[in-house]
Amino acid sequence: MSKPKKGKRFLYSLKTLLNVRNIREKQQQEKFNAAEKKLHEERLEEIKMKKEQAEHLSYVNELLSSSELPSMTTIKMHQEHVKRMEEKVQQQQDVVKKSEEKRDEEQQELIQKVKEKKIIEKDKEKTRVKWKKMMDKLDSEFLDELASIKFASKMIEDEAENEKKL
Repeated sequence: MSKPKKGKRFLYSLKTLLNVRNIREKQQQEKFNAAEKKLHEERLEEIKMKKEQAEHLSYVNELLSSSELPSMTTIKMHQEHVKRMEEKVQQQQDVVKKSEEKRDEEQQELIQKVKEKKIIEKDKEKTRVKWKKMMDKLDSEFLDELASIKFASKMIEDEAENEKKL
């Protein structure tokens, strides 16, 4: 905790540290936003792939249920294509999971940066309160000093008048 210093204005001694914490928080916020955006893009890609897969599967089902059966090579070709699409969807799901983990890591890091900044801000407020108390005490001491000087000068004047009268 920093100590307050005498002065007309409050000057926080850890101001540069607070500025650094603000900058780091903003940078982390940008990283988190980027991770969130990346996750959103990956989820959209996954949805697109699943839709494409569903369309292809319905096409294959229509092809097989038609009155005219396709050749074996055509069926095998479509089977291979379906397998590749399933693999791609699975890979995309893995990518989405990794993106979620990355986003969660960035979120935890952001929370940590916010906590660090809050600690410094609380210290600043506590230091400001201490400074205010210190300055109020100095002001009251100064006013007490003025009052005692005025009282002493009045006493000296009263004694001088009494001596003149005698």
